[in-house]
Amino acid sequence: MQRLSKKNVLLEIEMLRKELNDQYKKQACITPELITLSVQLDQLLNKLRLHP
Repeated sequence: MQRLSKKNVLLEIEMLRKELNDQYKKQACITPELITLSVQLDQLLNKLRLHP
């Protein structure tokens, strides 16, 4: 597992949020891809909590 700096994690979270929002606007329903993005976002948020 690669170790990310807090700044990199925050940037990745922002990119995932944007992608999640963009896909939701296009599809307006929950898809496996949206679930995958949501899981990735949760994992990044957990990394932030574990490594303040």
